[in-house]
Amino acid sequence: MPTFWEIVKNLWNSPVPQGIEPKLMERLAQSFPVPVLVINAEKDRFVWASPGSLWLTGLSLEEILSISARDYLNTYFTPAETISGLLQGQVSQAEVSLSYRRGTEVLQFLGFWIELQAGTYALILQDITELRHAQEELVQYAEELRQRVDTLTELKDSLQRANEKLRETQEQSRLLAAVAAYTDNAVIITDVQGKIIWVNRGFERLTGYTLEEVRGKVPGRVLQGPDTDPATVSRIREKLRKKEPFTEEILNYTKDGSPYWLRLYITPLTNDLNEVTHFIAIEMDITEEKRRLEAMQQQLEDIRRAQEYASRIFKRFLTPPDLLRSYFSDVQIWNEPLAALSGDFYFFAPQEGQVIIALGDSTGHGAAAALISVYALTSLWRSTRTSTQTLLTLYEDLLEGVILSGEQQRHKEGFELALLRYEPDLRRMEFIGARRSLWVFREGQLHEVRGMRSDVSPITPQLRPEPQTLRLQPGDRLYLFSDGLTDQLNVEGKRFSSQRLRNFLQVNQYLPLPEQIDLLKQALSQWRGQAPQTDDILLLALEI
Repeated sequence: MPTFWEIVKNLWNSPVPQGIEPKLMERLAQSFPVPVLVINAEKDRFVWASPGSLWLTGLSLEEILSISARDYLNTYFTPAETISGLLQGQVSQAEVSLSYRRGTEVLQFLGFWIELQAGTYALILQDITELRHAQEELVQYAEELRQRVDTLTELKDSLQRANEKLRETQEQSRLLAAVAAYTDNAVIITDVQGKIIWVNRGFERLTGYTLEEVRGKVPGRVLQGPDTDPATVSRIREKLRKKEPFTEEILNYTKDGSPYWLRLYITPLTNDLNEVTHFIAIEMDITEEKRRLEAMQQQLEDIRRAQEYASRIFKRFLTPPDLLRSYFSDVQIWNEPLAALSGDFYFFAPQEGQVIIALGDSTGHGAAAALISVYALTSLWRSTRTSTQTLLTLYEDLLEGVILSGEQQRHKEGFELALLRYEPDLRRMEFIGARRSLWVFREGQLHEVRGMRSDVSPITPQLRPEPQTLRLQPGDRLYLFSDGLTDQLNVEGKRFSSQRLRNFLQVNQYLPLPEQIDLLKQALSQWRGQAPQTDDILLLALEI
């Protein structure tokens, strides 16, 4: 299958009779309905524009052929210096990122510049506006998620302090009852039948009722209203019947009908014979506390929704595994993230008679690690669609981007990587590993192809990797995995380990891949026991 660049050059260099160049242009338009502009650099004119270009510019073919190519490109495309450099430097082939302003709308393009013949160039534009928006949206949601997590931490600390204060208040409830007349909290004293005999000024300020208005009445019949929980009322009655102290929260109503929340501390009072003669109720207004709790619960719900949304965006970057089905006898993927956002990623891309496969493990967890994974996936996606590249150039593109992004801060964020190129017709595979190995099982025996000791990181000393070539045969099984599988701890703090994984796969090589991976999941679950999952788990199993 010819490459993208070969298709363009073959269309332009095809031998055609003298004088029928428009037919050649028509063939190019039919092959590339996307925006394509063909430019004669010496004449400073467009010599052809695809239907996609006419739609983009809003010009007719006659109009676009009559204007200065340099002026138009420099006016509407950003950065203009890139276009000028391509024309003046007579660059034969390049990939550029460009912005195009159409009215109030700004479109983002990935441009492919190629020399069709001496002095004549084609600019092919691929619209990546939605991809850029998705990346920006993910970054924005990651920042919002971080801010909300910080807010939640502060709210949890505040709630913990409030609970500690509550426990102190409970311990001092009898002292509060002794000084009830002077406290700001509402205090009620009833007889053994539950009828009010005294209330303090705090009660009068809170409810609007005076002692004369409530004396001889049951508090609940005066203060409870339409939204008071019947189950709470039933619990209070039962505990009063048992004459035991208790704490309860209830929604009551003031004299003017305004609702408010109370935390009740009710204690029975006894005489010298240990007989209950009265009840004392200390009532704390917790209306504002309830409102803060509701606000915190709403924030928790917002954070949960943000995590789900970010997770959906991240999953859009993962290539569907069905693409691999046509290259291998069987394919199994075990992807079990630790949280909604994962630091592990995988990638597949078909090429000419071959397929590119990548598996990576980013530094850290959650949103930060997911952003690193998105960078790696985006870089692989872009590199594998521009032209057929070697494994080494794919790896160097990834490394260059990581180094450039971290050269100011010198942060250690990066990722471990396994990179494969497989040619099914030749059963030949190339492998590059950065702290990730490739395991090949042939006739029940393991052959480990080790990667480099350095990962893809701006601060790790980088070695130039040498792609390793393997000749495969039917029945061979290949395994790539992140360290979340081998580093999983059990309740005793021991790792599952590479050796334990090696032994398991070797013993169970006779099983079909789906059964083998299901059994491996069960084995890891039994090893873990009650211990929590410690990292993202990703395993890719391929059978030739």
